[in-house]
Amino acid sequence: MERLTAYRNADGSVGIRRHVLVLALSAFCSTTARLIGEMVAGTTVLTHPHGRNEVGINRHRLQRTLTGIVSNGNVHSVLVVGYEREGTERFVESLRQATRKRVESVVLLDCGGSWAAALDGARRASDLVLEASDSERSEVEWSGLKIGVKCGGSDGSSVVAANPVLGRCTDWLVERGATVVFSETTEIIGAEHLLARRAVTPEVGKRIVEAARHNLASAREAGVDLLGTNPVPDNIAGGITTIEEKALGAIRKTGTGPIHGVVEYGEPPDGPGLYFMDSPSGAHEVMSGLAAAGCHAVLFATGTCNPVGNLLMPVVKVCGNREWVRRMADHVDVDVSDVVEEGMSVEAAAARVMERLERVVRGALTRSEICRHVEFSVVPTGL
Repeated sequence: MERLTAYRNADGSVGIRRHVLVLALSAFCSTTARLIGEMVAGTTVLTHPHGRNEVGINRHRLQRTLTGIVSNGNVHSVLVVGYEREGTERFVESLRQATRKRVESVVLLDCGGSWAAALDGARRASDLVLEASDSERSEVEWSGLKIGVKCGGSDGSSVVAANPVLGRCTDWLVERGATVVFSETTEIIGAEHLLARRAVTPEVGKRIVEAARHNLASAREAGVDLLGTNPVPDNIAGGITTIEEKALGAIRKTGTGPIHGVVEYGEPPDGPGLYFMDSPSGAHEVMSGLAAAGCHAVLFATGTCNPVGNLLMPVVKVCGNREWVRRMADHVDVDVSDVVEEGMSVEAAAARVMERLERVVRGALTRSEICRHVEFSVVPTGL
């Protein structure tokens, strides 16, 4: 096994990628952020349709998610693109309290419009990219890394191959001091009691069960009863008929070890171990939340090859369906169909996945990065 290497950030965190983020604070700033990205090579542009009218829990979740994204170890520095000065300065100050990374800003109203702000921002972003490009990697341990686990485009092979393989990887990572985060609240419904048994305290177990029940109740208020059904067409086509069946397969990616805590959407875990993040189940929403929670990379189990990636984190797609591995080769990083077709052990397949993850940590690209699947979504809900 080769040594792991990563970048060291100004705030002491490590990163396996070196993003210079151009962050639009609102939809008003999206055009300017994109213009800066087009002018300055080496920048990563993040835009979203929010930031002007959110109140209460919406505003809190939006700020927490954006702050978490900037704090992610894969981000070297950030250029904040704001519309007006007061709100921009308030957000920039909150970032500087949360991280010692370099934070620059540009304000549209101060500059006289989108084009002038883009020119000013491009100069500032160029300095950040120049600084980031001079970074060197150093040796790190698994204990310095956070890894998300996710499943999507599930089928029967997910239950017997990809998810159990990720479960073994989860156990292996936690044993070595890493932090692992799983999520998708809808997809634990019907199996939440099994997860609760693994909680390190009764309170953690209670929070897991309550998250599932709240999700179930919210769906019922919208006129949907999730129990005994499966609303996702590709899951049905893959042979999974109910949400309970999906849950029993999905939780296999969490391994067998204790669950140390429950975090809200985009909230970073406060220590090593295995954590559950209460979140929606859409792939782009889940992975945006995992990035905001500080995950450096995601292991993604799939049967029918969900292609979604992430703006900041490399996503390692693991597939156990040989037909779909051939059909969607552009989206598969690790083929574990030998578990189904050749009798390969889960342990051996997990070693194959970990070998690929190690290479990705050291800088190798994933299929989603190569295909430019860089989806991102902020999920404000409530009032």
